[in-house]
Amino acid sequence: MLLLVLREGVRRRKLSDVAAALGVTQTAISHSVARLRDVFDDELFIRRPHGVEPTTRAIQLARIAEQVIEAAETMLANPAPFNPATEHRELRICALDFEVTLLSGVIERLHQEAPGLRFLFKGMGRDAAVAALERDEADLWIGFARQLPGSLQTRHLVDETYKVIARSDHPRIAAGGPVTLNTYCAEHHVVAAPGGTTGGIVDSALRARGRTRTVAVTTTGFLTALDLVSRTELIATVPASLAMAHATNFRLLVVDPPVTPRPFNVSAVWHKRASGDAVIAWVVARMCEATM
Repeated sequence: MLLLVLREGVRRRKLSDVAAALGVTQTAISHSVARLRDVFDDELFIRRPHGVEPTTRAIQLARIAEQVIEAAETMLANPAPFNPATEHRELRICALDFEVTLLSGVIERLHQEAPGLRFLFKGMGRDAAVAALERDEADLWIGFARQLPGSLQTRHLVDETYKVIARSDHPRIAAGGPVTLNTYCAEHHVVAAPGGTTGGIVDSALRARGRTRTVAVTTTGFLTALDLVSRTELIATVPASLAMAHATNFRLLVVDPPVTPRPFNVSAVWHKRASGDAVIAWVVARMCEATM
């Protein structure tokens, strides 16, 4: 209110007109002027026969007040409608190489519809991704979302299953499969463990059958596992979409596993502080459409 009185007093040079413009009483304007004089230790408005004359200090302060008022009005105004075609922004996404492959089709579509969006992928597992979202070091996480803190929001993208991969001329794995349980357990395996630990859903399914497998190599990335399998007699059990997407490039056999690990869901996750972010909402919606 004080800044408005200051600005309008300099503009109108008549305090009664200021009161009318602001829709308040002249008494309220007089109190505001008195308060301004105390704050700035200046007369500000000198009474004249037909109104008031602003002092040099008042004119200087009115220019600053104008900038502050305009900034406040801009802040409070309704934001411009989101337009993907004109949006320019970098979106920081936590995702492993598997999730990036899963989203390869939607990334192309996003680039076509919003060429000004830039995607910075950070290779992070669950714990690191959650921490990055909490610290505002990432905008989205694509991954297996479970037992998340209440500060995060999720949207389901796709349910994922598993396939066994082997090189195309593997001596003991036949095209068309499935591979038998005995053969599967006798082979040496590559395991992609981004968090650095072995075991998981596949090993739990084997234990339920009273069996185990031999893990010969543990890698931190899925694409490394695919490359190793394509060059050796090692086999791996990987997400089905990853196996199908790269089978031709790596010349792999893709067969069903002899056990049925429970499916897992891949979700988009973001922090609640970004719940009103139109860009994130639009990107997540496009991801959902592409994975349905």
